[in-house]
Amino acid sequence: MDVLQELEREVAVFARRVEGARQSWQRHQDLDRSAYLILLALDNNGPMVVGQLANVFQLDISTISRQIAPIVGAGLVAKERDEIDKRQVRLSITPEGSAALEATRESRRQLYAELLADWSDDDKEQFLALLQRFNDRLRQRQQEQENR
Repeated sequence: MDVLQELEREVAVFARRVEGARQSWQRHQDLDRSAYLILLALDNNGPMVVGQLANVFQLDISTISRQIAPIVGAGLVAKERDEIDKRQVRLSITPEGSAALEATRESRRQLYAELLADWSDDDKEQFLALLQRFNDRLRQRQQEQENR
């Protein structure tokens, strides 16, 4: 058995199945992945300009701007001119955005609770630790690539 070949396949299947499970689970009108992550960043970091969000997600400004437009249109994010640099637009999560974010978080927690119901606490903790380690390594690799 080639472990890396199996790992590549399992990660691809994991990504697809998690998204499929999330979509079929939707007890609420869950946010799509990009909206969820943008709202999460604004919730965690406070108001940000578009360039800051682009840096957080390692995307170009045009891509993040396309992802922001529908959530601004839905009233989940507010735009206002930056006080210091009037050329910049500052984005902040609205009360409606906070409510949508929390509803999506709760829906996802319920889904994961169902999927992991028969796992021991040790198994859950080990899975979490390995997933965090994997994500940390992906983040580190992206930073290394940018610094080249």
